Amino acid sequence: MLSVVWDNSSDVIGISVRGASGDVTTMLSPTYVKIYSDLTANPGVESKQAGSKIYKDGKALTFQVDARYFKPGCDEDDIVPSNVYDLDFKDLKLGSPTYISSKSTNLAQEEMASMAKLIVRAWQTEDEKTLLMHDLTRKRGTSKVSIRCEANISRMEENALVVVVRDISERFRRFEAEKKVVSETTARLKDAAANRFTRHEVKNGLLAAIGLCDSLNESVQELAVQIAKMKQTPSENEIQEILELEQESNPRKFGEYEKCLGVGDSVARRYLYELDKTLHEVLDTILAEAMARDVIHEVYEPKLERVNVPQLISESMNINTSKASAARFPINTTPSPLPDYALDPQLLKYIHRNAISNACKYGKRGGIVQTRVQWDKEKGQLRMDVVNLPGEKHAEILKLGALASEVVFSPRRRLTMHCLGGDNNQVSASHSSGDGAWIMHKCAKTLGGNCEIKVS
Repeated sequence: MLSVVWDNSSDVIGISVRGASGDVTTMLSPTYVKIYSDLTANPGVESKQAGSKIYKDGKALTFQVDARYFKPGCDEDDIVPSNVYDLDFKDLKLGSPTYISSKSTNLAQEEMASMAKLIVRAWQTEDEKTLLMHDLTRKRGTSKVSIRCEANISRMEENALVVVVRDISERFRRFEAEKKVVSETTARLKDAAANRFTRHEVKNGLLAAIGLCDSLNESVQELAVQIAKMKQTPSENEIQEILELEQESNPRKFGEYEKCLGVGDSVARRYLYELDKTLHEVLDTILAEAMARDVIHEVYEPKLERVNVPQLISESMNINTSKASAARFPINTTPSPLPDYALDPQLLKYIHRNAISNACKYGKRGGIVQTRVQWDKEKGQLRMDVVNLPGEKHAEILKLGALASEVVFSPRRRLTMHCLGGDNNQVSASHSSGDGAWIMHKCAKTLGGNCEIKVS
């Protein structure tokens, strides 16, 4: 019965005995080959792996670990087993064990060393029963793979113990996969909660502020109209109000008061305009970030509406209010004027904003970045190209070829060439997550399109 368990157990059984000299000899059951090969899936087939030769009918494996490796302070990387044999119980009776030289071993030296390290750790335990986690090494050619194992150690007597080793790499991978699923699910729930907060609490607060800004602007306009009327034909009541103002403790005369109101009106109008624009920009930004979270998790449903593409782009970049921006970021359309299209304005603005950002980042600093919007009637496609002139590191980007596009559209990755041009770029690169182009590509797919970057 014990022989059947020894030969056919799915776990590797190891019997380890310490001699009088302190050296430890260990015998592993024939099933140790299951950890290092897939031969059990092809019974009776001999397999030759690069650097290793493993037999389906592998016998028990014995090896010896020198006493010096069990002393405190010994470096695990120095542990090397010696006197390695392939044998069976009957070989011990006949006295003819098969010696394996260090140059033609069933297992590579790194594989044997990882098993020897497990034995050293087992002997260092003090409890009668101990559970250890250990990584065995599997070598295939020049590459090495770690095998996650669980070792149950039972101390039989002072100088003997039994080690049962089980390969749990599949269980460990499953656990890691489950952990990743839980992590992604938790992240999605957090993003969903953040989106709800953004869309309701933050959005409503900003809309309320925009409403107050509009009301204040209307009040200023009404005040300006009243002042204009007082300048033309003041009524008796208005004259009385003027006299009362002059009689107040305030030393300013009505003329000075009127002059201050006239100047204040223009200043107030400018401040109110800037405040309104800033509030709308903040609102657009938080809505874009909320949309990006849904796009990443592929749960965003496009909200199609009639969109004037050139006008939408111009407003998002403030081109209409800045001559410098209009000169540096021109917009050309074919045909002109371009008809309206059923698009999601948030997705389109996010795509264009990141395209402009990448064109400025990888192209000529301060160069003219042109946006070309073209409708292909035959294909029924709307094409938008954002073009900048070559930058300082153009040659380095050209050397990357197709890899440049792959890097740009990968999550948390970006080309490093733009970091080498100056201090300002280094600062912006250090704060960039590298996800902009990746999310932009997902936005395009959500609209049923595609994104690509070309360097020529």
